[in-house]
Amino acid sequence: MALPETERQRADTLLEQLCEQRTIPGQVNLHHTINGNRVTLTEARPLFIDPAIWNEIKIAQFEFNAEAHNWTLYWYDRKNRRQPYPTGRNRDTLEKLLLEVDADPTGIFWE
Repeated sequence: MALPETERQRADTLLEQLCEQRTIPGQVNLHHTINGNRVTLTEARPLFIDPAIWNEIKIAQFEFNAEAHNWTLYWYDRKNRRQPYPTGRNRDTLEKLLLEVDADPTGIFWE
């Protein structure tokens, strides 16, 4: 199921702001992709051994539920498996979930 157009535009704008805030040119690049009703936040860093090669990892995924009109937050473990955000604050508005990712009180999103 695809995101409703207004929700897609809102998600694109909000994620773009987060990516711009956390990107450090030449060191850390953040970007997001939208696929169906899911928005995935990805981080890329140059490899230590060869800085010309960038390594990408998934940071978080936001999934929209059209019936409940809310978002669910997931994180990725070291084996790149999607896991529900463990604090019980994983279903809310996209704005609140983005603040949770940015603040990272659990330490599972950012190094």
